[in-house]
Amino acid sequence: MVKRWPLKIIPLILIGVIVFAPLTAALSITEGSANFLKKFGDSSGQIRTLSLTIIALAEASGRVNEDLTPKVREFTRELISYQNPDGGWGYFPGSVSNVLDTSYALIALSKAEKFFEGTDDLFKVDDARKKGVKFLVSSKTGNTWGYIPNSTPMFYPTVLALWALGENGHNSSSPVVSSAVSSLPELPRYIDDYTALGLRLIAFKAVGEPVDKSEVKELIEILNGDDLSPAQRALLTYALTLYSEPTFEVVATIARLDQIKHTGANMVFWADTPKYPISVTDTVTPTAYALLAVSELVPPIREVTINPNEMPCDQLISYQNPDGGWGIYRGSPSNEKATYYALIAIEACYPAPDIVEKALNWTEERLKEDERVVLNEGRLTVGYYYALMTLLHFNRLNESEREHAIEVIKSVKMDTGKWGVENLGPQPAETAMALSALMALGINRSDPDVIAAKKWLLSISSTGWGLYYQSGLYPFMLEVNVLDTLTVLKALEPIATRPELEAHLKWLISQRVDGGWPYMKEHTNINGTKIEGRPRVDLTVEATLLLMHYGFDYTQQTLDFVKKARDSGLIANDTLETAFAVIYLSSFNKMPMVDLSDVRNALETSTFNVVCPEDRISDAKDVINYLRETFGYRFDLGPLSLMEEGNSIVLAGFDDVNVSRYNRYIVLDISGNEIGLKNSTYPRQDTVLLIPGRTAKGVMLFVLYDEDSSEIAKLVFKIGYVKYMQGPAVVVHYEDRNGDGKIELNEVTAETVG
Repeated sequence: MVKRWPLKIIPLILIGVIVFAPLTAALSITEGSANFLKKFGDSSGQIRTLSLTIIALAEASGRVNEDLTPKVREFTRELISYQNPDGGWGYFPGSVSNVLDTSYALIALSKAEKFFEGTDDLFKVDDARKKGVKFLVSSKTGNTWGYIPNSTPMFYPTVLALWALGENGHNSSSPVVSSAVSSLPELPRYIDDYTALGLRLIAFKAVGEPVDKSEVKELIEILNGDDLSPAQRALLTYALTLYSEPTFEVVATIARLDQIKHTGANMVFWADTPKYPISVTDTVTPTAYALLAVSELVPPIREVTINPNEMPCDQLISYQNPDGGWGIYRGSPSNEKATYYALIAIEACYPAPDIVEKALNWTEERLKEDERVVLNEGRLTVGYYYALMTLLHFNRLNESEREHAIEVIKSVKMDTGKWGVENLGPQPAETAMALSALMALGINRSDPDVIAAKKWLLSISSTGWGLYYQSGLYPFMLEVNVLDTLTVLKALEPIATRPELEAHLKWLISQRVDGGWPYMKEHTNINGTKIEGRPRVDLTVEATLLLMHYGFDYTQQTLDFVKKARDSGLIANDTLETAFAVIYLSSFNKMPMVDLSDVRNALETSTFNVVCPEDRISDAKDVINYLRETFGYRFDLGPLSLMEEGNSIVLAGFDDVNVSRYNRYIVLDISGNEIGLKNSTYPRQDTVLLIPGRTAKGVMLFVLYDEDSSEIAKLVFKIGYVKYMQGPAVVVHYEDRNGDGKIELNEVTAETVG
């Protein structure tokens, strides 16, 4: 048996240890109280507090990030070890069996049994539970129960016995239950009225006995008062959550609990101040009931918490050089091609305007230098091509600059429709780049250079392209490779037919090895040994996307290849491969980029701007005051233009912002008086939407509403609802049920969507 400290000392020591320990991370009530019960739930040595700990942890399972199964099993095995031979439990391990502690233990076992499915201990739990039920039923005095078998009936043991029987398969139609329910009002209580009310409501819910609505109303009125101990407030709040929809009124009762909690050392707990003649501070009972209450309110955490198609956006951004560009590898000098694809990939991640602007400024300077190289050397360089394509993609060239670029490209051609390198002559890759650039600049496909380039590229090979060399009358292709072939095929795609490209497409397919495409399927080293090429993500994605256009589907195989490359670290520090991983995975990314719980966690620790249009500044000021009361002085007012500068809360109308830009999985359909969201329709009137978003600098909370719904929007912050929100989005709706035109907490619901 576990050795225990004197009961009067340990609770005080626990409070001192926790309160004076630093809180190392922001915690929700759920996480913090679960942490407390895991550590101290069995510290008192009492059967009922150990049982309440098991009940609370079992109900919180799936609503906290950590798997609570090991701790539930540990405490349950401990509880079973304290069962007496007669099937009951006593106040302490080894003490005489009584109805109260046996009831608490049976409720715990009923909640814990599912955690033992598939284990050898399942039978032990089930056997202990059945023996306990048998002891409980046999301990009745007439229709009800006393504290010990066959003693004077009392309210407290009877209501606990009803709760226990309800959790173990009995309902109000069972004779043993119905007779006790009818006799309950006549029994002496000897416990306070608040505790009696809460336990009766919980027990009646367990056995399925109807409760008059007036009692739930009475319960709310009691919770709105101040004359409650922490244990009473936690118990009554839990009872309320069993009978009410997730209205804001219920959320407000949780907020009242939040106000009286203690925190420290990554734990949250509640403590009842002892009253004479009791000298022991109870921390487990109020904490267990508080956790039960919040667990009823907080939706379960989704089972899939890791996105299998997660895009390595943050890694890619971290590769950006101080000058604004990206190198081929992390830390290498900035390169136009790497920067081009990095920027294309970042577009698929989340808005990062400062990062993009810095890169475009670098590219504009590089284009000037690259143009000088092109004109001095008389050839089209890779650097110039990608700098030009970057600025075209982001619409950073005006009409005269486009015309100038056309002149530059045409000025370095070797012949009509041919571009290349001095001493080597026309080259497929340079010609393809020139062709792509000219068409991107607006040159018509009937242009002589376009016609000639297509004709020449198709004439020099039928099995891919590489380094082209012509000596006299005998031209030949050296080092036919995947990169050059893709470059040419992409250039010809808009102007060539499939029959014209068929042989090249088949050659490209033949180069596939190990699920992807290498630069060359096979090459010979200086020793004459043939070596198989390593497939690259960039080439594999390019080949897959191009081949898909012609009906060759390697979608799933490439997805598997890209994920394997990402997870193995193979592409780490390689800008091109990382960028193409992002580009490809973005097509399959079905998981939310950001969850409301991400915003909630940031609210606990980080600074935020509360931004809005000018007509909502008054709302924003009220919201800031509520946020400061809840989270501290880390919130500042700002214009809507600051919404991408760090973390932000955006108060706006439904049409003021495009939330899809910051969360690609949220598409709003505002049509007349209805709102379409996640395949569901909601009334626009009296509705507020809470939608998470993300930029490269932080998270965002969009609070979207019409101006006449501003009081509903502010209520979200006034009662502290943002501390408990989670999920892809929440729809808050007010319905004036009593027709008085006043917004009351029980008339506002919050529905998690998605």
